[in-house]
This record gives sequence, structure tokens and C-alpha cells, in this order.
Amino acid sequence: MNDDIEKLLHHYFPASTYSKNDLAENIEKAKILTQEEDILPFLLTALLDEKILEVELDQSPDLYFSRLQDNIPQNQTTASPPITEDPKKQAPQEYMPGDYLLDFDHILALPLEPGLGSLRLRQSATIVLRMFTKDFGVELGTRFQDVVKVNDLPILQLAYPSILRIQPNAREFRAKVSERQEFIVEIEGEKHPDGLTTTPIDISRKGMALAIEKNIQKQLKVDDELFLKLYIEDELRARLVGTVRHLSRVRKRSGIEYSCGVEFKLTSKTITSVMESIVAATQRAHLKELAEIAASRGIDIMP
Repeated sequence: MNDDIEKLLHHYFPASTYSKNDLAENIEKAKILTQEEDILPFLLTALLDEKILEVELDQSPDLYFSRLQDNIPQNQTTASPPITEDPKKQAPQEYMPGDYLLDFDHILALPLEPGLGSLRLRQSATIVLRMFTKDFGVELGTRFQDVVKVNDLPILQLAYPSILRIQPNAREFRAKVSERQEFIVEIEGEKHPDGLTTTPIDISRKGMALAIEKNIQKQLKVDDELFLKLYIEDELRARLVGTVRHLSRVRKRSGIEYSCGVEFKLTSKTITSVMESIVAATQRAHLKELAEIAASRGIDIMP
């Protein structure tokens, strides 16, 4: 069995090498997984938490981005069916989010951004999907199967991942912002002297990603300085300056999400402490939301 796993590792992660002892230890500690049922919770996490996935094609340094897509049968909802007293008369079980993954056959992904990635993906021998949790990174090896229609939209069908490996999370933790948190950011800059209001996508101690309109993104450029006011539940929590570090777009199930990555200028220990408390509050709100999703689905979801 370890020989088969070794072949998969060499196929999807040729730059990594494992001694026999290292391989056995990683398998024993569940840092390398190949059983479908062991991989399932990670896929459900990516789907239900709408995590952004990095997509690596044929070990190329060029990265693309996507999200997993559900496959709700037509004319069905995802609501729980009514329960009757007589088990024999129990209503048919309705589709639950992510149920198609239980077949261990394939996964569905939104078209890649930048768009050229979807074309490259079809000719790629290896596809690695990468997502990040609070404590570690997750890499999944898969391959292209087909382009299918879901709700009349072209969706990428990939093979159910044959291998998953857990890696140290080298980047700073970013807390996803829950819609329930009422987190608002007011932005002022040379191009926006009157200010504009938006919502953050995620936040770390050192920076944040902001959801912005396409026309606003076109007015910004890397290295622009922005003056930011952060409000949570109508309370002003911080004023600080940020520098635009990247301008991105990624697919959502409802369309394209345009974002602006901002690096904070942390000029004192006080503002650093304030940002740490905001990140902690944001993470608590997200964990609460995940706990509710997990309870309704009967699974564990990784933050």
C-alpha cells in the first residue's frame, strides 16, 4: 500500500521526497490520506465554507483560483424533509449540501480565474488544489474529467482526489469575515476623497482583503495608500493606513468577486493589539457560523 502512496506522491508532488520512515510516520499521523472517506471532511469543508482554492497545474508556478460547486438536483431544495411518526411513511430524504461527494466519484469546481486557467486545466496531467485552514494547508491531487452543465453554467468536473496531504501553514492566518458580523470598512484615498464603504472578505493582523466593485478596482493600483476606518456592529474599532498589495478576481457561485488586498501600516503596539483583537473577534464569529453548519450537516468542519 505504501508503494502506491509513494507513486501518487511522486506524481502530484515530485519536488517532495520522503524516506520510508517519513512516509510511514506521515501516514500514521494522518498527514497523508488516500481513503475516500478520510478525504471527504476536507472537501465538505471547502464546499460548505466556500473556501478559495489555489489551483496548481502541472507543477507550474502560475496559480489560478476557484471554489467547489454543489450539484443540487433540479426541482429540489436543500431543506430538511418533514418527519412523520410512521418510519414506513417517512418522506423521501431531500438533497443535503455536498451529498454528491458521498459517491466518491468526482468533485465540481467553478471556472478558474484568471480565465486562461480553465483551458490549461483541460490539458494538464496533474492538478493540485490547495486550501488553508487556521492551523495547516491542505493539498489534494486530482485530474480533469469533463466540463458539465450545472444550472446551465459550465462547471469543471474533476476526479475525486486520490491523495491529500497536510502541510504546515506558511502564511499568516486570515480569519474569514462572517456576513453576520456587520463588519464595515470606510475607505478614503486620493482617488476617493469622499470615501466609499465596503465589506472585508478576510482579515489578518497585518492586512485584509476587501470586496470591491469592478469599476472601483479599475481605479486602484498596487502601492496606492488608503485611509481605513473599521466598524463592527456600528462601533468604530480602528483607524489606520493601508497599502494596496494586490487586485484580484475569483469566481463565486453567484458571479465574479473582485477584491483588493491591503497591507496595514502598524505604527504602534496599540494599533497592533487592536488589530489582533479584531482578528480574534472575527474568528469567533466565523467559528460560530461553522459550528451551526456542522451541526446541521452532522460533520466536522475545519476553520
